[in-house]
This record gives sequence, C-alpha cells and structure tokens, in this order.
Amino acid sequence: MKQGHRTSRYSSDRMETAVFGGLMGAFLAGSPLVAYAAGRLADGTLYRAARLQRTTLRQVPATLVQAAPLRGASGARTVADTPARWRAPDGQFRSGPVPAPGGTAAGSSVMVWVNHAGDLADPPMPQAAIADRVVAAQGAAGVGFAVALAAIGGLAHKNLDKRRRAA
Repeated sequence: MKQGHRTSRYSSDRMETAVFGGLMGAFLAGSPLVAYAAGRLADGTLYRAARLQRTTLRQVPATLVQAAPLRGASGARTVADTPARWRAPDGQFRSGPVPAPGGTAAGSSVMVWVNHAGDLADPPMPQAAIADRVVAAQGAAGVGFAVALAAIGGLAHKNLDKRRRAA
C-alpha cells in the first residue's frame, strides 16, 4: 500500500470525524436556542390570537328549550347538544343547539360564547392550551433542527465517500 494513498484515506476519515463532531456540537449548542425561539414565536402568536378572541367573543346566557338528555348511549352522564335560545349582542334572539350538561332542565340557562353576529363560537383559547401548543412547537423545532443537521451530515458523508473512491 502506498504511503500517500493511506494518508489520503486517513485524512478523509479525520475530516468526516471533524464534520460530525461539528454537527454534534451545533446540535447541542443550537437546539436549545432553536426551541427557545420557536417557543417565543408560538407563545406570542397564540397569545395575540387568544386576546383577539377574548375581545371579539361574548359570553351570553342561553335558555334551554327542552331538557338535556341525562345519559348518553353508553349510559354515562354527558354534555349533549340541546335546543336553546339566546340573545345576540345586537339584541335579536337566536336559537340552535348548545352544549348542556346531561339532566339540565328545560328553562335553565347555560353560558355560551357568541361572535359579534350572535352565532355560536368556540370559547377563547385557555392559557393551558397555549402552553401545550408552545411545548409542541418547541419539540417540533428541535426535531426539525436535528433532521436538518442529519441531512447536512448525510450530504457530507456522501461527498467524502466520493473523494475516498476517487483517491
């Protein structure tokens, strides 16, 4: 075996070790920063969305037209859609199915969220849901960063293999 050939191969191996060491260092140093940045971005975006929901939605009482079923098909106590009437922010009455705890009597009131037109809406996003989504964004960002670094490592390995074969 020629001396130059052996040195060339070993230098390629050293180069690959250095590249993968650098990628590992980048992951260890960068992943907390990427996760932090993703969490801040998600938290700000979701907080603004929840604040907008809280300012555009109103909670109003809805009067049940009929009693809510006590038990569901499985026999367990449920929250069922029950016909009800409520007053929209513009003063007009609206009607439709609203979620009511099982066994609630007709004529009882349940609180519902409506938009400016008086249509039923989902309640504003609670802080716990925002926190869960922030954690998910941080995890996804960390995984995405790891995948990107793995792709860079794979390309570096492929390029160094080409050099080894050519030498």
